[in-house]
Amino acid sequence: MRKTLPGRARGFTLIEMIAAFVIFAIAVGALMQILTMSMNNARRSADETRAALWAQTLLDNVGVGERVEAGSSHGEFDRSYRWELQIDQIDPELVVADATEPSGNAASAPAAAAGAGLLPQIDLFHVVLTVIWGDGSHERQAQFSTLRTATADPNHSGSISGADLSGGRSNRGMS
Repeated sequence: MRKTLPGRARGFTLIEMIAAFVIFAIAVGALMQILTMSMNNARRSADETRAALWAQTLLDNVGVGERVEAGSSHGEFDRSYRWELQIDQIDPELVVADATEPSGNAASAPAAAAGAGLLPQIDLFHVVLTVIWGDGSHERQAQFSTLRTATADPNHSGSISGADLSGGRSNRGMS
């Protein structure tokens, strides 16, 4: 039978308490860092989603309501997001030439050749939209690109038109 000395109680030693506290502090610190990173990723994701939605709205309106023309424009969606739009005309012959190159797909050449008769009737535009948000060293941007067609004859019933591209305030300077 083991006897304890009077005045000495059983329990944790000081070194055990310090070790437990250090382990607890490291674990809480790691959890706080993970939580902070998670919140930053959620905010960044929300910002990029908002930029993509603004871009989709603006790109959907290119060629609706007025004729698509080559040039550039810029504007603001709101106080946080602004945009720059660049529209360049592309020669449709180049696109058809790319489609008719030997690619091992026998169906692509006849389809492209059938569309070649329509080339004089359409204009093809490459539309590049850059959405910018943030400020200073935290400025971020996303770039979106698409193609738009328009009939070469503006009086043609199938002509594709465009709309006010701003989605907000606009400074439109077509070059």
